[in-house]
Parts: sequence; C-alpha cells; structure tokens
Amino acid sequence: MATLPQLAAYERLHRGLGLVTTSVIPRTVDGLVRRDAYARALAPVARDLAGDDRPLLVHLFSDNGFLGWAALLDALAASEAGRRARDRVAGVILDSSPGLWNVQGPLDFARRFALGTTPAAARALHLGPRERVPVLTPLLGAAFLGYQLLFPAAVRAMASAGERVAREQPRCPHLFLFGEDDPLVPARDVRAWIERERRAGIEIEEVSFVGARHVALYPADPPRYRAAIARLARRAG
Repeated sequence: MATLPQLAAYERLHRGLGLVTTSVIPRTVDGLVRRDAYARALAPVARDLAGDDRPLLVHLFSDNGFLGWAALLDALAASEAGRRARDRVAGVILDSSPGLWNVQGPLDFARRFALGTTPAAARALHLGPRERVPVLTPLLGAAFLGYQLLFPAAVRAMASAGERVAREQPRCPHLFLFGEDDPLVPARDVRAWIERERRAGIEIEEVSFVGARHVALYPADPPRYRAAIARLARRAG
C-alpha cells in the first residue's frame, strides 16, 4: 500500500520527461469492504479527464493500481466524453502488475492478500517491511479466508478487474515492468497477461528485473527503468 511520498521519485522521473503528473492512490482497505470503493475513488479522475484534451500516459503499480485502472475504465466507458478521454491514452505502464487476475481459488486469494498485507502489518509491529513473518503471515492468510465469506461482493469486484480491463482498455502501447523474484505478483502471472494482450493485438514491451522484488524495480536498476519509460513516452508522442 503506497503513499504519495513514495511516489515522489516516479513523479520526478515523469517530470524529467516533460510530462505533467497527477498521482491517485485508491485505498486498499476501502476496496476490501466496499464493492464500489474503487469506482468512488476514481470517479473524480474520470470527470477531470473527460474535460481535458491532452494525450495521457497511465502508470500503474501493483494490483491496487490495476483494480483502480479497471474502475477508471468503467467510469470512462459510461459517457461519450469519457470514451474520448480513454482514446487519448497513448501508453500504459504496469509496474509489478497484474497478478490478482490469475488468482486460483479462495486459498490462493488468501495467500496473495496475506503476502500483500504482511509488510504493512510488520511495519506497524516495528518489524520492518518484511514480506513474510512467521506466525503473522499465516494468521493473515486465515483472516483472508474468513474475509471472503464476509465480503463476497467486494471479492467479486476485485476478481472481475481483469475482464473489465480486457474489455475497455485503450488500444495503445503497453509497457510491463516486473521482478523475477516478486512473491506477490509472480513473473509467470505477468507473462500470462502479456500473452493475452498480444493475442488481442496490443503492442507490448516487457522488461524484467532479475532479483527484483515487488514494486522495487526502479531502485533495483534506475537507468534501465528510466530508459524503458522514456521509450514509451517517445512512442506515445
């Protein structure tokens, strides 16, 4: 779960390419309990984009960004002005995303969310941002098994994000940046989504980072990360 200060380095990267930046972070906690949480969070962004006429470059992080992307595409598809805004998207960057689209049942859902929430829980317990903590991670997994019984509508909304993105996404170049050692969004899930995109006729560039963990690609190799973003920005015009 990122914070705006954590996105500052990426904003500087974009500004260095001459882009105007806007950062939006849908609240994961809200999305866990409200089926329409992502739609509510992204509705103001959709309205702003519908009233603009500049080309757009979208940069997503992790599955939270992918869920927000699905909600934004839904909102843009609901009006003619929104569909025009969607057609102005000239490039999409996916960093450590997507993975949740390929979840394999309730146990896998619980495992992924336990891994995703362990760093935040570990920080709260002053253990540092660790991806796995004995006892804590299994307990979170058990909690997310029960969660699925309590909030089935929110789970269905998250599980449907892949189909919604596939249906509404712009037909522009996509850049996938992913870590080979990502425990939360495995490289195999990203590659499977890439193949799906290519079959749909979407132009793809994929850049993998050996040894890199979840949403830790830029720090792993800043020049290579910046170069990939710059290539997409040039193609996007």
